[in-house]
Amino acid sequence: MKTGMDKQAGLLPLYLNDFVPGFRPPNSHTGLWYEKFCNVWSQQDGVWTLGTDKSRWIEGVIGETGDQAGIRELVERMKSMVLRRSGTLLYTKTEGRFVTGLGRSHPVENGFAWHPTLGTAYLPGSSVKGLVRSWAERWEEAVDEKDVHRIFGYQDSSTASVGSVIFYDAIPLAPIQLEADVMTPHYGPYYQDGKAPVDWHAPVPIPFLTVAANQPFLFSLAPRRLGKHEEDVETVMDWLQKALEWIGAGAKTAVGYGRFVVDKKKQNEWKQALEDQKREQERQAKLAEMTPVEREMEEDGYDQDSDRFMKVLTDKWLDRMEAEDTPLADRMEIAQRLADWYQKYRLDHWKKPNKKNKEKIRRIQAVLHEES
Repeated sequence: MKTGMDKQAGLLPLYLNDFVPGFRPPNSHTGLWYEKFCNVWSQQDGVWTLGTDKSRWIEGVIGETGDQAGIRELVERMKSMVLRRSGTLLYTKTEGRFVTGLGRSHPVENGFAWHPTLGTAYLPGSSVKGLVRSWAERWEEAVDEKDVHRIFGYQDSSTASVGSVIFYDAIPLAPIQLEADVMTPHYGPYYQDGKAPVDWHAPVPIPFLTVAANQPFLFSLAPRRLGKHEEDVETVMDWLQKALEWIGAGAKTAVGYGRFVVDKKKQNEWKQALEDQKREQERQAKLAEMTPVEREMEEDGYDQDSDRFMKVLTDKWLDRMEAEDTPLADRMEIAQRLADWYQKYRLDHWKKPNKKNKEKIRRIQAVLHEES
């Protein structure tokens, strides 16, 4: 890449090839364009500079950005992975503007953290970990140093260990709205050269790129070892929520940037998904211990849907119970389970059969009497 510092060449500081795009191609990676193809340079005294065109370059990428299909795929993969690892998720929204990657190098002076494949804003897992660790060490009074070392890892001159909790990148749940913002330091010579701050120093507006308010982001945690560190994950999730609400993530948090609030609707949906998963795991474990007849009856709604099972009992199980090719042991098991079902879910019908149920109960009792 030509840097443009060669006064004799006088070339625009872009890649030297046969095609240099003058505008961002449709459906392109916004981050790649923003980082690599800045084309608003101007030459002053033989030196290429952006000058007042920094704002123009930033404004060229504001608005909605991100690959919607790619975001959806990554979110689903993240949810599946975290579920399988007995982890947890936190659905959030930006309460105000959020700045990520401000300290990265860029011609406009302030960088931005672009997701390498999604082309939109994100917060690296390392930053999430640093945020939560800072909260735990500074604001959680009851936290023991040993707990901090266990959860976040520890290193000194002789030992080192990884933490018990895995911190994943915070990723958007949909394409993200980006906005331009500006900071205006009034005493540039003081900050840059250490000169005394005086009133005649001219303020210099510096534009930078931000994530807008009310943008959805997903934070994810998981235990490093299954079955061992789940309690640490619960503790860290509590710290993460507090840290996001009170101190914020990313840059410029001291002046109010980077606050996140929990999206209660999506968070409740996630909790319901966890409960459904737990029930399904318990059901599968229960099915694994059942006989083939028990398992099939459960699939037919034996204990889950009495109305559905009544129909299946009439259309399927009574005939199988009486079929000659059904083994005797299976016939007896079917009859006993049908009798138990009636006594559990239709006791009044079992004790005093009406015209509709009388024949069904008679057939069940007939098979039970065969054994005696």
